[in-house]
Amino acid sequence: MNAGSVFLLVEPSPILRSRLQGWLENVLIDPRILVAANGLEALRLAAQEQPADILIEMNLPDMSGFEVLQQIRQCLPAARIIATGWYESRFFLERVRSAGADRFIPKHKLHSELLPLFEGPPG
Repeated sequence: MNAGSVFLLVEPSPILRSRLQGWLENVLIDPRILVAANGLEALRLAAQEQPADILIEMNLPDMSGFEVLQQIRQCLPAARIIATGWYESRFFLERVRSAGADRFIPKHKLHSELLPLFEGPPG
């Protein structure tokens, strides 16, 4: 991730959102982190701010994470979109990929698998 890049964090849980935001601020170089608690907020921020990188929880309170993912991918085809969640079934992972995610990282592996993705260019 380049210094000063815009990162969109989409996480409905206030506790996890705060922890992830704090962790990202500590490990990324000069990040500008936007946060959204639901799908509508995520879509608005993605359209307005055009983040280069997005981490999206697939279980959102107001709309399907798959729908949000598809709309963001249509709006931002070059963005690096990483989906996360607690489910890891093969069917679920296939749906995440077909909706437009570049990668899926289970919640319990975010700290070990997310950071290495930002050591290279998006995509």
